[in-house]
Amino acid sequence: MTDEWWPELGPQWQPTTAQKPPGRTIDVHTHLMVDASAEVANPHFKPEMDPRTFFSPDVTKRYNKEFRSQPHIAAKFREPAARIEDMDMQGIDMQVIAIAPPQYYYWLDSEVAPRAIHLQHERFTEVVREHPDRFVAVANLPMDHPDLAVEVMREAKENYGFHGFELNGDVNGADYDERRFDVVWEAAEELEMTAILHPMGFTDGQRMDDYYLVNVICMPLASTVAISRMILGGVWERFPDFNMVVVHGGGYLPFYFARTDHAFGVRPELRHHIDRLPSEYLHKLHFDTAVFKPEMVRYLIDEFGAEKVLMGTDYPFDMGPTDPLGFLADVPMTERERSLVLGDNAARLFKIDG
Repeated sequence: MTDEWWPELGPQWQPTTAQKPPGRTIDVHTHLMVDASAEVANPHFKPEMDPRTFFSPDVTKRYNKEFRSQPHIAAKFREPAARIEDMDMQGIDMQVIAIAPPQYYYWLDSEVAPRAIHLQHERFTEVVREHPDRFVAVANLPMDHPDLAVEVMREAKENYGFHGFELNGDVNGADYDERRFDVVWEAAEELEMTAILHPMGFTDGQRMDDYYLVNVICMPLASTVAISRMILGGVWERFPDFNMVVVHGGGYLPFYFARTDHAFGVRPELRHHIDRLPSEYLHKLHFDTAVFKPEMVRYLIDEFGAEKVLMGTDYPFDMGPTDPLGFLADVPMTERERSLVLGDNAARLFKIDG
């Protein structure tokens, strides 16, 4: 197999095959890159700061670089006009924009991190200001410095008007059941800020370094581990009103939580911080529709309720649907369910007016 087939791959955004519904359509799972932020952060990077870099073979690194450097793709990651052109084809009224996962920069120290994040938030605000009917934004936080993360969250809410923030699946290998992160969840609950959990691969992917498994398996695996530890660590026991959207359909846990519930019934290790079935806390979470099979979306609606499912595409990365309305048209839904999934839930969680 040669490199000649590479240009034929990648996402192809075409006019939607579905009829656009009367209600507003909101894509809750999209990413925007900020080059100015990278210029601040990159001089401080060392490979050991992000072990995920060890699990991508050369073919993956090369493909990602070539794919994202194509001018028409690079524009989608950075320029509102290019995004709006695709949104119009897709029948998407609004995008919730979040930073692209490589730009979390959790490895930055407490002095450099706010500078890099400030540039991200300024760019997001510029995009939203220029196109208020097409975009809203969520914050990035310096999560390895929890007290600073709370300050940045408050600034994002009060100064920029953001109503959420994006999270990696871990913080430099640390998990969110560590009590040092409680100040973040407490502030999110107080400020009514919704978290979007979006991992960037997996920290221990020694067996995932071929076949793009670092993304195919590790993305949902990272979410599964993160929310499992948060649930069993009592995060939603302590902060029951903390809202979270878990992308990629929530990872694997929403489809196999019965095993965790069973373990809770027969093993003491799961009972250190919670006294109810783990699935009761799982049912507090929200999930996007980037699961590639209509029956899986229907399952999420049936199990968790239409109020907990939101349309998401991972735009403009290649691991998401390019015709989300066409995909969701194949999911049997009532008119009310469809309205909730396609936009009403996102409007509620991220306080989108109109």
